[in-house]
Amino acid sequence: MEKLVKQAQRGDKAAFLELIEGNKLSLSRAAMAIVHNEEDAADAVSETVLTVFQKLCTLREPKYFKSWMMRILIYHCYDILRRRKRSVSWETLPEENREEIWEDRGRDEVLDIRFSLSALAENDRLVLTLYYLDDLSVRDISKLLGVTENAVKSRLMRGRSRFRRIYEEREAGSCEAYERG
Repeated sequence: MEKLVKQAQRGDKAAFLELIEGNKLSLSRAAMAIVHNEEDAADAVSETVLTVFQKLCTLREPKYFKSWMMRILIYHCYDILRRRKRSVSWETLPEENREEIWEDRGRDEVLDIRFSLSALAENDRLVLTLYYLDDLSVRDISKLLGVTENAVKSRLMRGRSRFRRIYEEREAGSCEAYERG
C-alpha cells in the first residue's frame, strides 16, 4: 500500500483510485457504524475521498495512510451528525419499531449481527467495527481515536460483552417466538 500512496502523492490517478477502491468497504462500514444512515454514510465517504485527494500530499508517512484516511472519515461523520442534530431535534425522529425487527423470522445471521451491532453504544460499535471488520490493530485504533491502547482494549472487551449479550438475547427471543409460532 505504501508504494501506491507514494505513486498517488506524485499525481498517479490510477494509484489513487486503487487506494480508494481497496479501502471502500472499510470506509463504508466505519461510516455506517457512526451515522446509522446509508445516505449520510455515503456522503461521509464521498467527502472523505475528496479530502484525501486534496490533502494526500500532506501525508508524511505513507504507511499510516489508512489510519489517516479513517481519521478524516470519522471527522466527516461527526460533522454530519452535528449538522443533523442542529437541523432536526431527536424527539421528532420516528422511533424504530424494535418489536417488529425482533419478531422478523425472515432474516439471516448477518442481519442478526448487524442488529446487535446497531444496538451497541457508538464507541463500542466503532471500536468493534474498526477491529474486526476493518482489521485495524489496537495501536492503530488508539492513534485514530486519540485514546490510549488500554482504553481501546477496554472498549473492545466491553463491546464484545455487550454484543454477545444482545446477540444471545436476540437468539433466545427468536427461539421463543419460533416455538410459540
